[in-house]
Amino acid sequence: MKLLVFGCLSIFLLLAIDMAVLHYLFNAKEINKRANEFVADSGRQVFFDADISRSMFPRPTVTLHQVQVKNVASKKNDINVGEMKIGLGWQSFFGRMTIEKLQLNDASINLVRGSNGQWNLADLWQKAYSGKRLHINRLILENAKFNIQDDQNLQYIKQMNLQWRNLGSSSALQLEGILGGQDMQTLHCKLNAVYHPHAVMQWKDVNLEIDTKVSVLGESNGQWHFDARWLPQQQLLQTAAVQWQWHSQRNQLHVTGNGQNWQVGWAKLFLPQLNGVATAQIGDNAINATVSATNTSWLQNHWFLPQFQIDSGWQSHLFQTALTVSGQLSWLDMRHWKIDNFSVNSHQDTVNALPNSRFISDLSGSVQGDDAGNGQLNLQGQFDNQPVSISLDYQHDKQQANINGSIHLAQLNLRPYADSSTSLLPPDWQQLWYRWFKKRSLTAQLSIDSLLTPTIVVNQFKTQLSLNARTLNLDPISLNMYGGNTDGLLQVTNSNPLSWKARQHVRGVQMKSFLQDTFGLHNLDGEGDADFDFHGTGVNRQQWLSSLSGQADIHIRQGVWNGIDINNILQNSDSQTTVAYNETSQTPFRYIRLQIPLSNGNTRSSRMELHADNFDIKGTGDVKWLKQQMDYNVLIATRRAQQQTLLPLRINGTFTRPSFSIDYQKLTAGLHTSQQKQNSLRQTLQQQWLWLNQGSSASAEHHETVRQP
Repeated sequence: MKLLVFGCLSIFLLLAIDMAVLHYLFNAKEINKRANEFVADSGRQVFFDADISRSMFPRPTVTLHQVQVKNVASKKNDINVGEMKIGLGWQSFFGRMTIEKLQLNDASINLVRGSNGQWNLADLWQKAYSGKRLHINRLILENAKFNIQDDQNLQYIKQMNLQWRNLGSSSALQLEGILGGQDMQTLHCKLNAVYHPHAVMQWKDVNLEIDTKVSVLGESNGQWHFDARWLPQQQLLQTAAVQWQWHSQRNQLHVTGNGQNWQVGWAKLFLPQLNGVATAQIGDNAINATVSATNTSWLQNHWFLPQFQIDSGWQSHLFQTALTVSGQLSWLDMRHWKIDNFSVNSHQDTVNALPNSRFISDLSGSVQGDDAGNGQLNLQGQFDNQPVSISLDYQHDKQQANINGSIHLAQLNLRPYADSSTSLLPPDWQQLWYRWFKKRSLTAQLSIDSLLTPTIVVNQFKTQLSLNARTLNLDPISLNMYGGNTDGLLQVTNSNPLSWKARQHVRGVQMKSFLQDTFGLHNLDGEGDADFDFHGTGVNRQQWLSSLSGQADIHIRQGVWNGIDINNILQNSDSQTTVAYNETSQTPFRYIRLQIPLSNGNTRSSRMELHADNFDIKGTGDVKWLKQQMDYNVLIATRRAQQQTLLPLRINGTFTRPSFSIDYQKLTAGLHTSQQKQNSLRQTLQQQWLWLNQGSSASAEHHETVRQP
């Protein structure tokens, strides 16, 4: 950029020699003649208004208005200057011609580089440098604009203000302007430097400041400080040691770094080594990182980083996380980039608590994208020491960003993530969910060969995951568990409070473990099916159970009822109406069905129906799910051809150890004396036991006969 600026200024300096010759200082015709002689061989003409301002104090000055350097062939102006002031030093009257002050106001310069690499004003630059050098003490540009175009880019420098001061053996430069253009972010730049023409490093104390707004980082600014020299053959500025820093308001990002022997030119850049140390704050996480890159280059609008690596540590009051990202970055063109050999390694553990390692990743692959925000990610490797494969496609437009892809894990263990002593999600996770997905959506095929939760192990978990700012959908869900399979859906709504609904169709599972893990019911065993349709609110188990509503329908075949032996109750309970829970007792059955309605964590009028070889049980009851308590009233009916006797039984207490008692009040209803009631109870129990015993003997004989050869 400096080459272009000073090359163009050299043209003005040489023009100033001819226009400011003392003998013709006040002669507009002679000034025009001299200027056109200078550009005659270049196919250009110089024009300016005939109204020339002249003054003698504080120095002899001539002011030209609307100066134009026009290309005769294209009939377009290469240079326009609103006002050009040439002030001569008083010593010019007595010796060497000296311009004390050259000021250009509202200049507009069009620079075009052709396919051969030559700039349109190169011939004037060469002519300006080949002639007699003009001694100038001060050069000022105010509100200048450079329009710069090459084969692939259209850029500009606008609102440019420049001051150049001759300090004798050195010169001081101050420059400020706005750099922008096609496919690049606008930069507000400031440059200060001291020029020593005879030193090895001609440019001393170069200080460059940039203010800009980056889409990801927000308002940002950077500073670079270095010494440098100009390499005319390569048309490059080569630095000595470089000290630099970058600060962004968002997430309080601050980076400091250094480098050596950087080479900077128009549309090309080479950084042999780039190192930096970064700090940031994201939510509750304090982040420290080191950044390194080798042989970074930018040539013909292509960035290339043969090797970069970012080592970072994330620290919160709950967790400490190590994350390392490395790869090989290249820009395929101004809009498209790719990272090959992309590697991600991470590890998280708890702070001030027992070790609980998680997010252990060792992934490699590639990621590519463009400046519109579109991208593709492909990673393979291990997550929590298990194989994983990730493929995602990110497409972005002005209205919405869509992520599509697939994720496959050999095994996912959720137990380290469900540790009750720490929370995986930050307190404002719902707001973060909404903010991140306000204009984004995710659709992915998720498959997990083995899923370990705090309570169950699930195999062959498959679902289509859909996520936006308001809802999370897993629909459909299919998986294998407890020796059977299930399919259904889950929908979570990002509301206040959080709400959810689930639907599940379970087939052929071992019901003891399933009911214990799902409902906390411990006493029913066998193979069976279940249909659930639930909804509720909240983010923890207590909130879920308090709001749980819907319907469950459970069927169990060829099972046992643990904790009670119906036959033993009838045989031994001569006058006893309460039977204690016994872990070794069992009641076999052919079939049982439970119909369980739920409303805000409670069940009313749940229906129970059990069929055994010799008797049936039917009844209704209530359940308090949060307290894990039940209260059922059922009737035991023994089957006989001509008559049937019903025995009322009450089941209440906790899920784990319910109590069983014969409903004495119902059984003796209508009887008056205690002896009558006791006799009725004894007779009913004896009769029930006799029928049950006869039925059991007949059933045993039948089975024995079947086994005979």
